[in-house]
Amino acid sequence: MPRPLMFSRKYLEELLNGSKLATVRAGNVKYRPGDIVLVHCGGLVLGRAKIARVERKKLIDLSEEDARKDGFSSLQELLKALRQHYPNLKRDTPLTILEFQWVERFEEPLSDGEYSWCYSEGPLEVAKLALEKLNDLSFEERAVLEAFVKAGSVRGAARKLGSLSNRALVRGVLKRVAERLASLGLIGVRDRELQSK
Repeated sequence: MPRPLMFSRKYLEELLNGSKLATVRAGNVKYRPGDIVLVHCGGLVLGRAKIARVERKKLIDLSEEDARKDGFSSLQELLKALRQHYPNLKRDTPLTILEFQWVERFEEPLSDGEYSWCYSEGPLEVAKLALEKLNDLSFEERAVLEAFVKAGSVRGAARKLGSLSNRALVRGVLKRVAERLASLGLIGVRDRELQSK
Protein backbone atom coordinates (compact mmCIF):
# COMPACT_ATOMS: atom_id res chain seq x y z
CA MET A 1 0.00 0.00 0.00
CA PRO A 2 1.34 3.48 -0.80
CA ARG A 3 2.73 5.56 2.06
CA PRO A 4 0.78 8.62 3.14
CA LEU A 5 1.95 12.14 2.34
CA MET A 6 0.08 14.34 4.81
CA PHE A 7 -0.86 17.99 4.34
CA SER A 8 -2.60 20.52 6.55
CA ARG A 9 -6.20 21.36 5.58
CA LYS A 10 -5.11 24.91 4.69
CA TYR A 11 -3.39 23.54 1.55
CA LEU A 12 -6.47 21.75 0.21
CA GLU A 13 -7.32 24.28 -2.52
CA GLU A 14 -3.73 24.44 -3.80
CA LEU A 15 -3.53 20.64 -3.94
CA LEU A 16 -6.86 20.39 -5.75
CA ASN A 17 -6.05 23.08 -8.32
CA GLY A 18 -2.53 21.74 -8.94
CA SER A 19 -0.59 24.82 -7.82
CA LYS A 20 1.10 22.87 -5.01
CA LEU A 21 3.43 20.22 -6.45
CA ALA A 22 6.09 20.23 -3.74
CA THR A 23 6.39 20.31 0.01
CA VAL A 24 9.20 21.29 2.35
CA ARG A 25 9.59 19.16 5.46
CA ALA A 26 11.93 19.58 8.41
CA GLY A 27 14.60 16.92 8.81
CA ASN A 28 15.68 14.05 6.62
CA VAL A 29 12.34 12.70 5.42
CA LYS A 30 12.54 9.13 4.09
CA TYR A 31 10.96 9.31 0.64
CA ARG A 32 12.73 8.40 -2.60
CA PRO A 33 12.08 9.37 -6.21
CA GLY A 34 9.60 6.91 -7.68
CA ASP A 35 7.78 6.25 -4.38
CA ILE A 36 4.00 6.20 -4.79
CA VAL A 37 2.19 8.09 -2.03
CA LEU A 38 -1.39 8.69 -1.00
CA VAL A 39 -2.00 12.42 -0.67
CA HIS A 40 -3.96 13.15 2.52
CA CYS A 41 -5.24 16.62 3.37
CA GLY A 42 -7.55 17.61 6.18
CA GLY A 43 -9.04 14.17 6.67
CA LEU A 44 -9.43 13.51 2.93
CA VAL A 45 -7.53 11.27 0.55
CA LEU A 46 -7.12 13.28 -2.66
CA GLY A 47 -5.41 10.65 -4.79
CA ARG A 48 -2.09 9.01 -5.56
CA ALA A 49 1.11 10.79 -6.50
CA LYS A 50 4.65 9.80 -7.41
CA ILE A 51 7.64 11.41 -5.72
CA ALA A 52 9.49 12.97 -8.65
CA ARG A 53 12.41 14.57 -6.84
CA VAL A 54 13.90 14.67 -3.35
CA GLU A 55 16.35 17.41 -2.42
CA ARG A 56 18.06 18.19 0.88
CA LYS A 57 18.73 21.82 1.80
CA LYS A 58 19.18 24.00 4.82
CA LEU A 59 16.60 26.63 5.65
CA ILE A 60 18.99 29.40 4.62
CA ASP A 61 19.39 27.84 1.14
CA LEU A 62 15.70 27.85 0.16
CA SER A 63 14.93 29.79 -3.02
CA GLU A 64 12.04 31.67 -4.62
CA GLU A 65 11.72 28.69 -6.99
CA ASP A 66 11.30 26.33 -4.01
CA ALA A 67 8.55 28.61 -2.70
CA ARG A 68 6.76 28.74 -6.07
CA LYS A 69 6.76 24.94 -6.47
CA ASP A 70 5.36 24.65 -2.94
CA GLY A 71 2.44 26.88 -3.95
CA PHE A 72 3.64 30.09 -2.29
CA SER A 73 3.94 33.48 -3.98
CA SER A 74 7.28 34.30 -2.34
CA LEU A 75 10.11 32.87 -0.30
CA GLN A 76 9.03 35.04 2.65
CA GLU A 77 5.55 33.50 2.53
CA LEU A 78 7.07 29.99 2.52
CA LEU A 79 9.38 30.83 5.45
CA LYS A 80 6.44 32.20 7.44
CA ALA A 81 4.44 29.00 6.82
CA LEU A 82 7.41 26.79 7.74
CA ARG A 83 7.86 28.65 11.02
CA GLN A 84 4.19 28.07 11.82
CA HIS A 85 4.61 24.32 11.24
CA TYR A 86 8.08 24.09 12.82
CA PRO A 87 8.53 26.87 15.42
CA ASN A 88 12.11 25.85 16.31
CA LEU A 89 13.59 26.23 12.83
CA LYS A 90 17.06 27.74 12.60
CA ARG A 91 19.01 28.97 9.59
CA ASP A 92 20.97 25.70 9.39
CA THR A 93 18.01 23.36 10.01
CA PRO A 94 18.12 20.52 7.47
CA LEU A 95 15.06 20.30 5.25
CA THR A 96 13.75 17.85 2.68
CA ILE A 97 12.03 19.17 -0.44
CA LEU A 98 9.68 16.65 -2.01
CA GLU A 99 8.41 17.31 -5.53
CA PHE A 100 5.55 15.12 -6.67
CA GLN A 101 3.42 14.43 -9.74
CA TRP A 102 -0.17 13.29 -9.61
CA VAL A 103 -0.69 9.72 -10.79
CA GLU A 104 -4.41 9.74 -10.04
CA ARG A 105 -6.52 12.49 -8.51
CA PHE A 106 -9.82 11.14 -7.25
CA GLU A 107 -12.80 12.90 -8.86
CA GLU A 108 -14.33 13.18 -5.43
CA PRO A 109 -11.85 13.17 -2.54
CA LEU A 110 -12.52 10.33 -0.11
CA SER A 111 -12.54 10.61 3.64
CA ASP A 112 -9.65 8.80 5.32
CA GLY A 113 -12.23 6.39 6.69
CA GLU A 114 -13.83 5.70 3.30
CA TYR A 115 -10.44 4.92 1.83
CA SER A 116 -9.07 2.63 4.49
CA TRP A 117 -12.04 1.28 6.45
CA CYS A 118 -13.60 -1.80 4.85
CA TYR A 119 -16.15 -2.77 7.48
CA SER A 120 -19.94 -2.40 7.41
CA GLU A 121 -19.91 -0.54 10.73
CA GLY A 122 -18.01 2.67 11.37
CA PRO A 123 -15.09 2.82 13.82
CA LEU A 124 -17.21 4.20 16.67
CA GLU A 125 -19.79 1.42 16.32
CA VAL A 126 -16.98 -1.16 16.10
CA ALA A 127 -15.40 0.17 19.31
CA LYS A 128 -18.71 0.01 21.18
CA LEU A 129 -19.47 -3.47 19.86
CA ALA A 130 -15.99 -4.73 20.74
CA LEU A 131 -16.34 -3.45 24.31
CA GLU A 132 -19.70 -5.20 24.56
CA LYS A 133 -18.98 -8.50 22.78
CA LEU A 134 -15.25 -9.27 22.99
CA ASN A 135 -14.50 -10.71 26.42
CA ASP A 136 -10.84 -11.36 25.65
CA LEU A 137 -9.75 -7.74 25.18
CA SER A 138 -6.40 -6.87 26.72
CA PHE A 139 -6.19 -4.08 29.29
CA GLU A 140 -4.57 -1.85 26.64
CA GLU A 141 -7.21 -2.62 24.00
CA ARG A 142 -10.01 -1.88 26.46
CA ALA A 143 -8.38 1.42 27.53
CA VAL A 144 -7.89 2.49 23.91
CA LEU A 145 -11.46 1.59 22.91
CA GLU A 146 -12.94 3.36 25.94
CA ALA A 147 -10.90 6.49 25.16
CA PHE A 148 -12.06 6.32 21.52
CA VAL A 149 -15.73 5.97 22.49
CA LYS A 150 -15.47 8.92 24.90
CA ALA A 151 -13.55 11.15 22.48
CA GLY A 152 -15.34 10.13 19.29
CA SER A 153 -12.20 10.44 17.15
CA VAL A 154 -8.75 8.93 16.74
CA ARG A 155 -7.11 12.27 17.51
CA GLY A 156 -9.21 12.80 20.62
CA ALA A 157 -8.53 9.28 21.87
CA ALA A 158 -4.79 9.73 21.30
CA ARG A 159 -4.91 12.93 23.35
CA LYS A 160 -6.81 11.16 26.14
CA LEU A 161 -4.09 8.49 26.09
CA GLY A 162 -1.43 11.16 26.61
CA SER A 163 -0.10 12.18 23.19
CA LEU A 164 -1.03 12.63 19.55
CA SER A 165 1.70 10.11 18.80
CA ASN A 166 -0.76 7.46 20.06
CA ARG A 167 -2.89 7.81 16.90
CA ALA A 168 -1.23 4.75 15.31
CA LEU A 169 -1.97 2.74 18.47
CA VAL A 170 -5.65 3.76 18.35
CA ARG A 171 -5.96 2.94 14.64
CA GLY A 172 -4.22 -0.40 15.15
CA VAL A 173 -6.53 -1.45 17.98
CA LEU A 174 -9.60 -0.41 15.98
CA LYS A 175 -8.49 -2.46 12.97
CA ARG A 176 -7.61 -5.50 15.08
CA VAL A 177 -10.93 -5.58 16.91
CA ALA A 178 -12.81 -4.97 13.64
CA GLU A 179 -11.05 -8.01 12.14
CA ARG A 180 -12.02 -10.09 15.18
CA LEU A 181 -15.64 -8.91 15.04
CA ALA A 182 -15.76 -9.68 11.30
CA SER A 183 -14.30 -13.17 11.84
CA LEU A 184 -17.07 -13.81 14.38
CA GLY A 185 -19.70 -12.63 11.89
CA LEU A 186 -20.70 -9.67 14.08
CA ILE A 187 -19.92 -7.09 11.38
CA GLY A 188 -19.68 -7.31 7.62
CA VAL A 189 -16.77 -6.57 5.31
CA ARG A 190 -17.35 -4.18 2.40
CA ASP A 191 -15.82 -4.46 -1.04
CA ARG A 192 -12.12 -3.60 -0.80
CA GLU A 193 -12.03 -2.07 -4.31
CA LEU A 194 -11.33 1.41 -2.94
CA GLN A 195 -8.13 0.21 -1.30
CA SER A 196 -6.67 -1.20 -4.49
CA LYS A 197 -7.10 2.03 -6.49
